[in-house]
Amino acid sequence: MGGAHHFIDAQGESQRLLVALDGRIKLVLLTAALILNLTAGGVRTPLFLAALALVLVRFSGVRTSAFLKRMAVPAVLATVAFITQLFWFQEGPPLLSFPLLSFELTVYQGGVWRGLELASRILGGMGVLLFFSLTTPLPELMRAARFFRCPPVLVELALIMYRYIFLLLEEGGRIRNAQKARLGFVDFKSGLRSSGILGGMLVLRTYDRAERSFAAMRCRGYRGALTAVTPGRLQGHDWAALAVGLALLGILFAMR
Repeated sequence: MGGAHHFIDAQGESQRLLVALDGRIKLVLLTAALILNLTAGGVRTPLFLAALALVLVRFSGVRTSAFLKRMAVPAVLATVAFITQLFWFQEGPPLLSFPLLSFELTVYQGGVWRGLELASRILGGMGVLLFFSLTTPLPELMRAARFFRCPPVLVELALIMYRYIFLLLEEGGRIRNAQKARLGFVDFKSGLRSSGILGGMLVLRTYDRAERSFAAMRCRGYRGALTAVTPGRLQGHDWAALAVGLALLGILFAMR
């Protein structure tokens, strides 16, 4: 469970060009890509964005399997969205009709295209977001968020959640392993009892860790706001990446 935490941080520590880009540039390009994904229409542009995200992730040094593994859930959601649109959107000539229980279901041509468009938008948007998250260290993202006037309380919450969500998962894994060593989770009944105990212990330990962490922060001078490093000036390669990225997105918008 801690592997994902170390994996993402390890990518952020490397000095490949796409990883070392300034977070502000990535945030601007991410926003532009998401707007393009939502407004372009059709299936070609969103699918191209998804494919481009896969290529750039691979070029950034991130394993392709890691990207595809994280795209599994969006792919399931895209499939569900496609299937629902087949029967929900009733425009165009009917393509297929079949009985199901006491209902007569008909698939229309407009529903197929609507489903494909919705599914491709899900894949394109999530592909872009995953590329951004896998190649951007969280501190860099938070500095960019503060630069664009994101409220400090949201930035601090995001940093603390990112830090402690993996500790929570690791703690849950340790408790579960200890329970299994004591014959927990051997059948359905013991699984329910062990899960209840695990949940209760996690709540208590989370509260205890929060108290100790807050006391440690106060001892280190915390007075309600975290001290953050101000982003420096943009370098030449940052401006070049911004120009190339916006030009590519502009071409995609023109060719939509």
